[in-house]
Amino acid sequence: MGSRIRELVYEVEKKNAGQEALSDYLKESMRIHKRFGSLSLMLEYYMFYEIVSESGNSYVASEKEMIGAFNEMVEKFFFDLLSVEEKAKMAEEILEYRQAIIDRMKVLTAYVDRFVVYEYVLNRVQYRFEDQELLPSDSVFAQDLMEFILAGKDSAAINDNIRYVIGQLPMRMTRSKYYELIKDSISVYQGSDVSSLEGFLYMFRTSATLYRDENEDKYFTEFRPVLEELESLDYENLTYELYQIYEEKLRRNAAKLNELSDLYLQLGKLFNAMYTLCISSPYAEEGQIGEKVIKGINALFLEKHEEFWNEQGLASASEEERLEALSEGLTEIEGMPEQVYEELDIASAALEEVLHGEHRKWEESGEREAFLALERLFLLSSDSVFADLDRAETGEKVSAQMAERAAAELIAECKEFFSGKSRMLRRAVMAGTLEKMPVFFKNAQEIADYIMDSLSQCDDEAEKYASKQLLLDLML
Repeated sequence: MGSRIRELVYEVEKKNAGQEALSDYLKESMRIHKRFGSLSLMLEYYMFYEIVSESGNSYVASEKEMIGAFNEMVEKFFFDLLSVEEKAKMAEEILEYRQAIIDRMKVLTAYVDRFVVYEYVLNRVQYRFEDQELLPSDSVFAQDLMEFILAGKDSAAINDNIRYVIGQLPMRMTRSKYYELIKDSISVYQGSDVSSLEGFLYMFRTSATLYRDENEDKYFTEFRPVLEELESLDYENLTYELYQIYEEKLRRNAAKLNELSDLYLQLGKLFNAMYTLCISSPYAEEGQIGEKVIKGINALFLEKHEEFWNEQGLASASEEERLEALSEGLTEIEGMPEQVYEELDIASAALEEVLHGEHRKWEESGEREAFLALERLFLLSSDSVFADLDRAETGEKVSAQMAERAAAELIAECKEFFSGKSRMLRRAVMAGTLEKMPVFFKNAQEIADYIMDSLSQCDDEAEKYASKQLLLDLML
């Protein structure tokens, strides 16, 4: 199958590719996405049922309505014979639920980033009250860190190591230098599509705890009082009793946020898979991969469709026995996901040429909407579960003036936030956001100097010890 899509990609990428080649590429890409959607739904739906049936997530009940709506969609799709029009209508309904999930995830992300900042601070308070073992001297430790950083297999891995190390070392950078780095980071986006800069600014603001979502008054308001308490603490003079209280509060709330994030991540994957099937299935007449497993899980969720169990010879079987029988279907797809991922990679090679090439080939193909739908499916098959399906490169590029204005606005927000905040909180935000910026070192010596300066300028032994301990855990 991989050879077929390779042939079609080759044809489409020719300068004079005809409409027949474009149409064949579209259909084959849709068929690949149908297999991808079927496999994804099969695996994710099975795992989700296990979590729900075993009460593995205490927040499942809070989304009973959404989960129920999803199960009804699966039932209609797999047990009823839906028309192309009905599948298209279902796809639009799925997008509404998907947006509701994204709205919740944006609020959760904002809360998680704020808790991360306070976790950073409390980690560096911890060793005021706990025994400190003997750790390597600053010079030896700096050398070990450099060896760890430069041991990366490629430049991307090395840069990842640099960013993580910077985020954990004691923060002793001046605010003027920090603001200069913000300007430099934004200037990198000159000439890029505006959406790229917007993505960076969003990521920076959430990490800096500057971002406030419009839905924060609607979702998960129980976390706000804890954050207000954490913000009001005097970390410079924190007592052991208060440290214990807020370390426990932070731990409990972080666990709740993780549960919620896991739930919406799983729901996002499920709705993505169903959307993929609704859009791609009209292009592929063959049956769904894993259809038996998907129908079985749906029957277990809805506690109906006994005729399905009769067909499987499991009419008198228990829930556990039925689930065990369905698990056998998971072994039958061994090697399939890898094959489908490879085909998706091959197919995606031609999409940029078709959609954004010089001649916009789909404009001539008569299948404009279908190609735009295919672009959405490629976004859904990426690593980003919550990818913006309506993103569109406007063609507007970031100008020098636009970059300067964005930098000035962001720096002004940081200055306002830092005003009146404790030194430890400011440093936590600076460390967290430096991790998100492009690496600003020109050579290895600059990295080594930064590490040594960071350690030597830190006169808070508890903070230095915590930083070393966290980085030692990374290097092991």
